[in-house]
Amino acid sequence: MKRLLMALLIAWPAAAFAQSQCVKCHAASDDAKQKAIVKSFASDIHREKGLSCHSCHGGDPAKSDMGEAMNPEAGFTGVPSRADIPKFCGKCHSQPSFMKKYNPSLPVDQELKYSTSVHGQKRKAGDDKVAVCSDCHTAHAIRPAKDPVSSVYAKNIPQTCGRCHADAKLMAPYKIPTDQLAKYTRSVHGKALLEKGDSAAPVCNTCHGNHGAVPPGVADISQVCGMCHVNNAEFFKSSPMAEPWAKRKFHLCATCHTAHDIQHPTTQLLSSENGVCLKCHRPESKQLQVATGIKSELELVESSYAGAEKAILAAEEKGMDMAEARDLWGAARMSMYQARTTVHTFRAQDVAKIADQGIASARKAAQAALDAVTDFRNRRVGLGVATLFISLLVLALYLKMRDIESGS
Repeated sequence: MKRLLMALLIAWPAAAFAQSQCVKCHAASDDAKQKAIVKSFASDIHREKGLSCHSCHGGDPAKSDMGEAMNPEAGFTGVPSRADIPKFCGKCHSQPSFMKKYNPSLPVDQELKYSTSVHGQKRKAGDDKVAVCSDCHTAHAIRPAKDPVSSVYAKNIPQTCGRCHADAKLMAPYKIPTDQLAKYTRSVHGKALLEKGDSAAPVCNTCHGNHGAVPPGVADISQVCGMCHVNNAEFFKSSPMAEPWAKRKFHLCATCHTAHDIQHPTTQLLSSENGVCLKCHRPESKQLQVATGIKSELELVESSYAGAEKAILAAEEKGMDMAEARDLWGAARMSMYQARTTVHTFRAQDVAKIADQGIASARKAAQAALDAVTDFRNRRVGLGVATLFISLLVLALYLKMRDIESGS
C-alpha cells in the first residue's frame, strides 16, 4: 500500500505536467532547444513537487491559443533576463510561507546572500556575465543538492564552478587565475573527493560560500580551514608566528599550504634546502634551526613508527600474538599525528615532547615484536631438540627390542 501511494504521488505531478498546454506546444515544436527544455524539466525537482512551466513563467496552461496562454494579463512573464533571474527565483525561494509547503528545511535567504556576494555585487553594478542562479543550478534540470546528478552535488561542484572559473576568456576581464580547478583536482582535498569519494572533503563552496560567495584574500577565508583542522588553527594562534602574520595579513594556512593546490604535508615542508620556511626566512636564521629541529623529531618518530610496524608484521607472520605490541604501536601512531599537529606551535620543544612519547611507544612495540620472534626461534630449536631426542629414544628401543627377540 505504501509503495502504491508513493507511486501515485510521483505519477500525479507527471500527469498534470503532461496536460499543460505549455508542455504540449513546446514538446511539439520544431525547435530542438524547446524540446530539450521539456525533456530536462521532466526530471526537475519542481516538476516532482507539482509545479509546472506557468508556476515560474506565468500564463494560462489551460489555453491552447498562444495569445491567451501567453497573455501578460494572465501573468505571463516569459523568459527572464539574466539581471532578473535572482529576483525571478526569489519570488518563491525568498518566501518562507510558500516554501514551507514544499520543503520547510530549505533556507529562504539565498537571494539575500546572493546580493551580498561578489557575483551579486557585480550583477548589481551592471555586469551581465557574472553567475546567477541558473548558471549553477541549471534552468530546467534542477535537482536537490544531495542528488548525485545535481550540478551542486558535492562531487560535481568543482566542475560547476570550473565552467566559469576555468574559462580563461571569461575570466580575463576580472584578472582572476583560471587554474583553480586543475589545482584542486590534484590536491589532497580533490583526490579525497573525486578519487576516494569522500563527500566530507571540502569543495569550492566550503571555503568560499555558495550563495554569498566571497573571493580569496579576506580574513574570514583564512579561518575556514580551522573549521576542520581545529587543533592546527588553535596551535597556530598561540604560536610566535601568529602576531607577525596578522600584521602582514598573511593567510593563516594558505601561506604555507597554498589555497587550491594543497598537498599532503610531509617533513619536506620544513627542509632547510627547499622547504616552505625559506620563502620568508634565511637558511642560517634561528627560525630555520627551529624548523630543522622539528623536522628531525618528526622523522625520528615516523621512522620508529614504521620500524615497529615492520617488526610486528614479521612476528605476526610467524603466528605470534602481537595484541599488546599493536596497542603500543597504536599509541605511537597517535603521538606521531599529534606531533605533526603540534608543528603549528612552531616550538621545537613542544613537538619533541609529543614525538618522544611516540618514539618510546614505538620502540617498546618493536622490542616486543623482536622478543616474540626470538621466542618463536627458541621454541623451534627446543622442538627440534625434543624431536631428535625422541627419535633417538625410539631408535634405541627398537634396537633393544630386536636384540631381545634375537636372544643375543
